[in-house]
Amino acid sequence: MNKKRIAIIILALILIVSVASVLVINGYPDLTADWSDQLTYVRKQYIKVVGFLSVMGLVYIAVEGMKTTKLEEQDGENKIEE
Repeated sequence: MNKKRIAIIILALILIVSVASVLVINGYPDLTADWSDQLTYVRKQYIKVVGFLSVMGLVYIAVEGMKTTKLEEQDGENKIEE
């Protein structure tokens, strides 16, 4: 597997874990009963930020992939015209 595919898998796993963590914290308040409300809020925000950063990483990889595909298509068209 190449580095790009590994990065996509890792970022997708981070996104899934972060979403699942927030859902568990929201759905099962008895798990976080010993946490203060402020601590729960801060931890959820950090988890959301990590999920957002993984989404941004996935978007960046997708955009870079489109750029390279577009450049390859343009190179192919230029060779055909010559």
